[in-house]
Order: sequence, then C-alpha cells, then structure tokens
Amino acid sequence: MLAMTRDPDKANPDARAGATLGHLAELLGGALRGDPDVSVGGVQQDSRRVLPGDLFAALRGATADGLAYAPAAVERGAAALLVDRGREVDAVVPVIAVDDSRAALPLASAEVYGRPTERMQVVGITGTNGKTTTAHILEQALSGVRVGIIGTLGYRFEQLEGPLIHTSPEADELQRIAATMLERGATHLVMEVSSIALAAQRVAEVAFDVAVFTNLTQDHIGWHGSMHNYATAKERLFVEHRPSTCVVNIDDSFGVQLAETIAAAGYGRLIRVSAQPGEPAPDQVRPSAAPVWVDGGVQLALWVGEVEVELTAPLVGAHNVSNLVCALGVVLALGLDADHAAAALASLRQVPGRLERCSGADDDIIGLVDYAHTPDALRSVLASVRVPGASVWCVFGCGGDRDASKRGPMGEAVAAGADVAIVTSDNPRSEDPQIIADAILAGLRGGGASDVRVELDRRKAIALAVDAAARGDVVLVAGKGHEPHQVIADQVVVFDDRLELREALSKRRREG
Repeated sequence: MLAMTRDPDKANPDARAGATLGHLAELLGGALRGDPDVSVGGVQQDSRRVLPGDLFAALRGATADGLAYAPAAVERGAAALLVDRGREVDAVVPVIAVDDSRAALPLASAEVYGRPTERMQVVGITGTNGKTTTAHILEQALSGVRVGIIGTLGYRFEQLEGPLIHTSPEADELQRIAATMLERGATHLVMEVSSIALAAQRVAEVAFDVAVFTNLTQDHIGWHGSMHNYATAKERLFVEHRPSTCVVNIDDSFGVQLAETIAAAGYGRLIRVSAQPGEPAPDQVRPSAAPVWVDGGVQLALWVGEVEVELTAPLVGAHNVSNLVCALGVVLALGLDADHAAAALASLRQVPGRLERCSGADDDIIGLVDYAHTPDALRSVLASVRVPGASVWCVFGCGGDRDASKRGPMGEAVAAGADVAIVTSDNPRSEDPQIIADAILAGLRGGGASDVRVELDRRKAIALAVDAAARGDVVLVAGKGHEPHQVIADQVVVFDDRLELREALSKRRREG
C-alpha cells in the first residue's frame, strides 16, 4: 500500500501552475513595485509553509499581523509579497499593494493554481448539521467516480490525505488542495462549506456546480452576531455563487424560504428534497414510504426524480434520512445512476465521530460518540438512540469563547431526550468551565431534567457514565466527535472521546 501523502505542496509541485506578478497585479487591481516578469508558483498566507517561488500574502488578522512575518517568508524563499495599499514594506522582493489583501487572496490563489475548481464538478454542502455525514454518504454514493473530499474530517483523494484546521480551509490552501487533486486525476470535488468560510470569502473563487442546503439551527451566533446574519451567510452559496443546480431540504423552514428565493430569481435548476414520504416529481427526492428501521440501519424506498430506488444503509435516526435524501439529490443533479448509488450505500463506512459505536458484542451497554454540539443536533441524536426499556445517559458540555446563548437550549435538549445528564467540559478555552456548566444546568433545570450530575473532568465524566449505567443502557458522549484533542486555557491536550469511551468500556468488562 502506498503511504498517505500529508502535504499537497510537496506532493504535487506540478500542480503549482504559476502566474507572473504583472498579470496578478493587473488582475487584482494592485500596484506593483518590482519586476513584472517574476513568476510565482504558489500562494501562502502562513509564512511557515512558504516554499521558494511563492507569493506571501501578509494579511492583517485579529491577533496577528502578517506583515511582521514577511521577513521570515522572504527568508524561506518567497518571491513576492501581497500587502494592503498604504502599508510600509521594506522588502528585497517585489510587492503587490492592493486595497484589501484578504479579499484579493482567493482570486490570487485561484489564478496561481490554475483555477482547478473550474475543471472539476464541484459540490458544496452547507447547513448547520449534517454536512460531514452527507459528504461522506455522497462520497460512497459516487462509487466509480474519482471524487475528492474537503471538510471537517480533513481532505482526501485516494492516497492523498491530510487534516484541516477549518471545515472549509483558507482560500490559498483550498485552491492548492483542489489543484493537487485535479493533477492526480480527480473529476469531482465534494466539500463542506461553512457559514464562516462564506462570510470570510474563503470560497469566493470556487466554481460550484451543485450547492446543497441541509438545515439551519442555532450555531456560530458569536461569530455572525445574529441568526439573520448566519442565515444570510449560508444563502450566499446559492445567490452569489449561482451554481447550476441547487439541492435544498424543504423540511427546514429556512430551506422553504431559500427554495422560493432560488425559484423566483431563476438562479438555476432547483431540486427539492424531503425526508417525508410523498409522490414522485421530476426535480425532487423523497421517500415513497416510511423508513423501516432494522438492526443497525435503515431500509428505505426513495423517489429520485421519477425513478424509485431501494436502499439499505447502516445509518440510524431520522436525521440520517435527511442526509440520505440530500446526497441522492446530488446524484440526481449530476445525472448519475440512482440505483448504482443506492447499491453502493449498503456497505457505507462508519462516519468518524458521527454516532460512532465504540461498544462491541462483549459489552452489556451501548457506547456511542457523536459530534452533536447544537440544540437541534442533540435532540435529533438523542431521539435516534432511544432503546425501549433502557435509559439513555448523555455526557456533554459546551465550548468556551463561543456562542454562549446556545448553552441553556442545549441543556433543555438533553433534558428532553436523555434520562441521565452528565455535564462536563468540552473545549473550555479561556473560560471557567464551571461558568459554562452553570449555564447548561439552568437549561437542564428549565427543561425538567430529574437526574443531573456534574463532572468537569471529561475523562472522569465518561468513566462515571459507563460505570453507573445499567445493563442494556445507552451511553452517548456528545460534542467532540472525531476531534483528537481538548482545548483548555491556552493548552491543546490530546483527548479523544472514542478512545476514552473504549477504555471505560474495557474496564467495565474486566471488572465484570
């Protein structure tokens, strides 16, 4: 087996198409100081990743100024700098000065890397919940198609794989990864598109062929300032990028509004999807009958346009029916064979950290880890794990330095869906974990929770739930999913809910 390649810069120098500084300055409306015939082969906004011949974008951020790192970038071989107009730059390399270097970064990156997304079929998936699972389903549904993935779990295309800091990477990294995938033979790219990426223009120069909307519930309000701004950011994928086809979940109230906006403006083909059974229609995907839940999965008959297909997939929960119809909506949008896609889902691989089962046949309780970190996601996942005659234990917390207004509602969601709530730390960051827990506890009390426990040490909280659960009970550890670390104050601590849950289950087995 080939080793996984971790760095698209080093993996594919041929993917670095390049552009002259004269051409870039004209394209960006910038002023060039230096030789216009100098060519740059890559773009970087992180001085630590600069390779010889790159253009270094000296962006001014909230906590750091890229201009301070320009000397380091030049020392590493940067051929030129991209800066904001009017800023003093003492550099031995050429400089392009523009009105807004952050806004110029996506265009510069797309041009230097050869506009890779214009030469692939690109699917963008946005929504509060379900982006990762829908992308994962779609990757397998497109069996036989050479498809790359970019999202929360990182990027991957065949033997190319690596982690990402953001769900949607910064513009330079995004174009670089896409170019590498294209050079290796990818014909399709499926990417998760976050609201922050849309608002911050990270995907400004991505050519989307299909855009998917999953749902809209409370999240990222601390960044956007309001639900209105959050919704408007999501909407940009459809009304500004103008993909040729929009796939919209109309079970969501904002999805209904979005579909009406798209239809009224004539932005392109509109495919409506729903998890509710109904009749066939040309541009619609929905079940033809209620789903049948079997051990560890679902049997589902679906109208994909006017063609009925049957599928069996190892997914549980009504929210995953929504994810399935979104994925099949893309299959319809791309004109691919729906029966072939449905057949491929029978062997769907586990989505890391999404209702990932950590217990085995030898365990007397069910142990699950899920990424649910919004009120709506918690409600959905708790409803999906309910087993008749068994209690549901939920170990969860809320992140610090993030939207504090969702802490109470998350407590209310757990009060409604779990029998026992164990409040713990998530990623407290700079906040006092007890203050975060107090806000959650207010929601739990308001929601009528009767059995609430607090253990701020996440490892101990997971062990507490596993030790105290009765035979047949379900223990759900929610909030961090696939994440392999915990952020406490200014420290990033190695911590994986899945490993901790498996260790606690192992201890329970050993002690009988």
